[in-house]
Amino acid sequence: MNPQELKKLENKVLEILKNSIPKKSAVVVGISGGPDSVFLLHMLQKLQKIQPIKIIIAHVNHLLRGKESLSDEKFVKDLAKACLPAGTAEKHIFHLLKKDVNKLSKTLKQGLEETGRKIRYEFFQELAKEYKAKLIITAHHADDNLETILMNFVRGAGVKGLAGMKELENLTKNLTLFRPLLQFSKQHILDYLKTKKIPYKIDKSNKNTIYTRNYIRHKIIPSLKKLNPNLAETTAKNTKNFREISHLVDTHAKAWIKKNSLKKNLKEFNIKTFHNESPALQKEIILQIYKTHIGNTQDIESPQVDEVLKIINSGLGNKRKQLQKLTFFIKNNILKVL
Repeated sequence: MNPQELKKLENKVLEILKNSIPKKSAVVVGISGGPDSVFLLHMLQKLQKIQPIKIIIAHVNHLLRGKESLSDEKFVKDLAKACLPAGTAEKHIFHLLKKDVNKLSKTLKQGLEETGRKIRYEFFQELAKEYKAKLIITAHHADDNLETILMNFVRGAGVKGLAGMKELENLTKNLTLFRPLLQFSKQHILDYLKTKKIPYKIDKSNKNTIYTRNYIRHKIIPSLKKLNPNLAETTAKNTKNFREISHLVDTHAKAWIKKNSLKKNLKEFNIKTFHNESPALQKEIILQIYKTHIGNTQDIESPQVDEVLKIINSGLGNKRKQLQKLTFFIKNNILKVL
């Protein structure tokens, strides 16, 4: 990466960071020690020289790789020490969580990746509450987004799943997840770190293709990149269209729920007006109802929603359909949720 390219990349990232991070605010940053998070932390330090912000570094040791996990932990801890502004008495810039993800995943009967994500974000949110931070920042980049979109496509996701990750995603009323690197490729990040001679850690488990994401990363995407070497960047641009469509349908679905709810608890709805809506909007209404009561639509796939709609639109009363943690059915010409 030549000096001009390096400076251009820095300026683009800093512009994105400046536009979303208020001055004098605290931000919680997930740092694994890998190239992506090291690059993110490096850029946040550059931002710190332009405008005052408080960087809270959060590292999770999942206790999955023995000595390697401990080595990553020490590496991030040392990074945090290097981040301390000169002369500061700050003692809480680095926070560590050690959690046996393997054991917990068996208890919860969930996959390792899902359990690890649950642990990380719960930890990040606890720190955000402690420091009154309104932003949690992660180092997801264009290649991560491409992998997510392909995973969602294989699993039968709808438009929202094909839109991939958002740069800004509301976690709660006062807390936002910020992914400032989504438009930048992994290769750009690696080239930058190599040019700057900035060290980072490599998680060898990321090469294990037993995991779906790793299989897509190492087996599927390289073949697709033979057709389009800039696949990650191309996908990043195209997902904007899907996000706009998703936002439009999402907005209409929320408006329908508000207008057609027969009770304040949002568990009974006007079935006649539901039948009058398009299949695309009907799907989103079901998903929004589910999200209202459960908090998220994680692991719900498009075919499952289709099965619910089949029961609702069949006109048969008292037939019930389970959608993960909720049951949908029609009684007395009313769409009900249990």
